[in-house]
Amino acid sequence: MIRLIIADDQLLFRSMLEEMLKKDPEIELVASCSNGEEAVSKTLALRPNVVLLDIQMPKKSGTDALREIKSALPETKVAMLTTFENDDNIKSACALGADGYLLKELKPDILLMSIKCLSCDLVLFHKSIYSSLALSCPSAARPSSQRFEFGNLVFDLIDINIMKQIATGKSNREIAAALNYSEGTIKNRISRLLSTTGLSDRTEISVFAIKNQII
Repeated sequence: MIRLIIADDQLLFRSMLEEMLKKDPEIELVASCSNGEEAVSKTLALRPNVVLLDIQMPKKSGTDALREIKSALPETKVAMLTTFENDDNIKSACALGADGYLLKELKPDILLMSIKCLSCDLVLFHKSIYSSLALSCPSAARPSSQRFEFGNLVFDLIDINIMKQIATGKSNREIAAALNYSEGTIKNRISRLLSTTGLSDRTEISVFAIKNQII
């Protein structure tokens, strides 16, 4: 039996999650918390196998709760379950020892499977989160055939595909659907492209990519 604690300040989402979890005979929901402070106290008192934390919660954030839980109970599996894909949040969670970073867009059966995988010592990251991590990891360099170097700039395959989609006039939602990423990931990627290249808008990205034969 997997003993689980969840923490999320959104009552509707938390209630729906509770009902879903109660239907699985392999999972025992031992506590449902509305803030990070309660999540820490309940985890220390009840010592569950797995804890799911939202990022933004009152009284104590998910990352602060993660820090305290991992410091006191390093063997407890703690994963972030959130809608936020902010790179700083992702890096902070990883640095603090998160065992997973999952997005709320997961289907119910996939979330249940993820909880069971976490309890078996597997580390889980949503595909779009893994992509963001790979970008910030020098050791995760792509083969030269999957990247384009322009001066001091290096664009990976995802960047190139996004630029191709932008050049055809696709919206963030349409690009996300075409490339199988969340809309938030695409938005973050485009913001990073603008910042890296010094360009001001999507039109300039298209002109830049075509002019320099990136696409």
